[in-house]
Parts: sequence; structure tokens; C-alpha cells
Amino acid sequence: MTRPESKPLFWTELEVSESEIEAKLRAAFEEEEPFKQLGSVKSVASWLKPFLAEEVFGGEGRQVLIPWPEEDDDQLGHGGWVAYSRRQVCHITAMSFFGATTPGFDAGLFRLMKMCPSEGDFRKAFSTLLAACAADPSLAEGQQGPLLVVSKAKRAPSVEEVWQKAQAENVGLGSAGLRVCDYDTGASDAFEGVDAVPRKGCEQRLEKAAGVDFMTGGLPGQATQDISASWFGGYLFYAKACGLGGGQDERLSVYFPEVTVLTYFLSQHWEFPQLRQPAWILGARNFFKGLDGTARFDGPMALDPELPLAGDLVDVELAGKIYKISSSRPFVFFMSESQAFFEETQVNLHLARRNRLPAQRDMEGKWAFEKQVRAWYRSMALTSYDQAVQPALKQLVSSLGAGPWLAGLWWGDSQLGFLAVWLGQALAASTWGQELPLDYYVYADFTENPGNQCYVLPEGACKTCLERCPPFPDSAYWMPDNAYFEGKPCVPDSSVCGAKGISDIVAAYGSKSVAEVWKEIQTKVAEGPMSANVFDILLASA
Repeated sequence: MTRPESKPLFWTELEVSESEIEAKLRAAFEEEEPFKQLGSVKSVASWLKPFLAEEVFGGEGRQVLIPWPEEDDDQLGHGGWVAYSRRQVCHITAMSFFGATTPGFDAGLFRLMKMCPSEGDFRKAFSTLLAACAADPSLAEGQQGPLLVVSKAKRAPSVEEVWQKAQAENVGLGSAGLRVCDYDTGASDAFEGVDAVPRKGCEQRLEKAAGVDFMTGGLPGQATQDISASWFGGYLFYAKACGLGGGQDERLSVYFPEVTVLTYFLSQHWEFPQLRQPAWILGARNFFKGLDGTARFDGPMALDPELPLAGDLVDVELAGKIYKISSSRPFVFFMSESQAFFEETQVNLHLARRNRLPAQRDMEGKWAFEKQVRAWYRSMALTSYDQAVQPALKQLVSSLGAGPWLAGLWWGDSQLGFLAVWLGQALAASTWGQELPLDYYVYADFTENPGNQCYVLPEGACKTCLERCPPFPDSAYWMPDNAYFEGKPCVPDSSVCGAKGISDIVAAYGSKSVAEVWKEIQTKVAEGPMSANVFDILLASA
């Protein structure tokens, strides 16, 4: 099922022996039996050999169906969606993994396989996905298994349209359902008066192990928000990266191999042939343990012993019919509109990381605050997606888990980033016809721009948070060298900590309307001094 209509493509001939399949499956691993509970390499290879010759899309000639829009942005265009069965996703993965392509369509997935031919974390992820396909009871005896759905947003509304909605509907900030998780700041008292993320979805990290955050997953139906570039998967092609070591976006692409297969397969254009944002993926799974917002514990990749095969399948409405879909990890990716908004010299980066770069507080230009509110609203509004997919989203998504959106590698002001998220989520949640809580996670050392999120806390808590941000290990961070402070990744400047924090902002504005607060932010911040933090400027007379 798809919108736009699909076009049949045909795989190139693929002749590979069972021993060659075994060798390719083993190539990225040191251990003899890397899949353990999913089966031996030999058993997986034995399953794959006949599977490669199957016709899983109907018709003849080992074809594959792919959406084909009139515009050439990617294969879904604006507002398009596609549903593949798990068996079909397994087949696309297997054919690509062993070197088959589709003449006339040079998918990003084929280029990724070619760039990473044998070793690296992507090979581990794709090999593990194929092992899960072989072990999956929902695929036994030729069954198609559950669906995976990719749905891309419609064209962006104008800022004026979003502003008019805020005014006309008088949407309150309470609609955002804000809940906060102190993941590793050491300053839980700083969130007094703010609802907390339920304990099942918020457990602080330990010294040598991840806790529970929106990337590890803990709350049923909590969507994982990927802080993407203009496309999903980050700059893997630019960096020629075959695994972990990138930012949040790149790391998630390793841990969610089904997401990567689908989004890279659905684009052949551009220098970076990856699906453009914003988009949802329903039915995908996180295959490995250890990935949290700090990226301290993501290597070596360890298969999740509780990886769901058929145990989390639920009946979901899609395009007026009922299908099985994996319910464990709804996945959404989208970016702020601040990419490359200043020249990344060391001076500028050091100012930006301390929330002291004037460009961060733009209220009128190309990357203004209003554009960030619009970006969040557009990405999360249910009405941004095709009506056929909306019932599935409403059933599967119960909350949204997010980190320091805007203030990661796009170097936005962390306080304005929180405000843009809060306002945008309140507007977006009002389109769902049901509660959609925003689970906002706060980190001392998020993998991107570590330490900067500490500035959303009041002075004492902010200083405590900055002290908890020592670099460990170096591989957890991915930034340009000139973003470091004397070779250290964390922001060291506690003099920038302000008097007011999130709890003060929520107390002052939580009962007000989006339009009222939006206008106040634009007015006061534009007039406020760069020597003061945004929260302090807003609450100066409170």
C-alpha cells in the first residue's frame, strides 16, 4: 500500500552460495555465534539461501514495489506514505546486503551497502536484522508478518498559518502535557512543580551503564524523537562512516536497522540519498542495548535479549483496514530550522555553546525563533500526515520522548530550544484529539553539545550539572574540533548559569496561551541583553 502509486522494479541476478552467505554474516563480528538467541550463523544462512530467491511482492521476476512520485525529492514526496510487510523489508535488506540492486533506481541503501561492504556497525546491525527475520515466528511458512509504515509530512505551513492557529484556537501551554526527566544532571530539585516522566521511562544513568531515557525506551508507546538533519541518518555518506561515532541521529540509524533500510531505500537523489524529514516510522524496533542520550555505553553493540519478534504485535487500523504492527517503538525524525545559521569558527562556537551568540536569538530572520516553533508544530501535528495513517498514529503513539532539540549540533540556545519545543508541542498535540504528553529529558552530557542543556536549570543546579559533565569516553561525543574547550568536550562556563530555570518558566507560563507566550518571547528576547539568559530576561519582572 502506498501513496503515491508504486512502480515495480526488478532485482539484478544474485547467485550466492550458502557458505558465502555464512561468510558475509560473520564478517563484521569477532565472536563465533553473534546472534545467540536468534540462532546460529549456519541456521540463518540456511534460511536465507532460499529466501533470496523468493518473490515476496507478487508477480514474477523477483520484483520490488517502490513509491514513484512526480516530484523527485525522494520516493514519498510531500505527504506520501508506504507500508511494507516485515517479510518484504527482510527481503529488501537481504537482497541489498548480498549485493543486488535495481537497475534504474540507485537507492541510498545500495550505496550504503557498497560503502560498508563487510565490516562496521551497520554490517552488524543488518546481519542481526536478517537473523531476526530467520527466527521470526510471524514469518514462518511464508507468512508476510506485520506491517512497517513510513509516513512523511505534507508541505510546511507558513509561520503566519501557525501563528493564526495559536491565536484563533487559544491553545494553552497545558496542552503540551509537559513531563520532565532528570536523566543525569544531579539536580532533581530544580524541577519542583513540573510533572515528571513516569519512573518506568526515567531512570538515571549509572557510572558504567545506561539508565532509561527516550532512546533506551521504557514507556509503552513513547515515540523516540530523532534530532535529524534535512534527512534521516545524518552525514554518514559525507563522513564515510560505517557505524557508531556520529551524533544522536547517526547512532539511532545503527540501533534501528529497519528504519535505516526503509529510509535509505526510499531515496535515490541528492548527494545524501536519504528520506527527507519530517517522517514517522511505525513498526520498527531497537535491536540493541545501551544507547542513551549520553552515548557512553553504546559500544560494543549488544543484542537486546528482549527484542520483540511477535510478542508486541497489535491490531491497528491503516487505510480503513486492520493489520498487525509492532507496537514497541514508534519513531519520528525531524530537524530544527537552524542548520548552518552561523559560520562555525571557534569564537562563534564557544559563544553558541554558552548561549551567548546573538544569531541564536534571532526573532525576525531566516532562522528566527518563530521558524523553530513552526518546525516542531509541523513535524508533530497529526494533520501533517495522510488521513489513511492517522488512526495508526493515534493508536500506537502515547507520548513523545525528546532531548535538547535545537541545541545539539545545530548549536541553538538551549533555553529558546525548550521554549520552541513547549510551544510547538502544545499546538501540535491539540490536533490529535487525545492527550499526547511531551517527555522532555535533561542531560548533563548529551552526546551533542554536552553541558549546554545544563543552562535550562537555575544557578545552583546548573553549576552542579556542569560539574557532572566530565568527558568519558571520548567516543561518546561527536563535534568539530573547534567546538571543544582546550580539548575538552563539555561546556565549562558556570558563570553563564542564570537565576531562573525550567520550573520557574513553567510556574510563570504554564497556565497561559501559546499565542500570549510566543508574543512575549519575541518582544522581550529581542530587546533583552546578550549578557542575560533568556529565562532571566523573560522573568525579570516576575
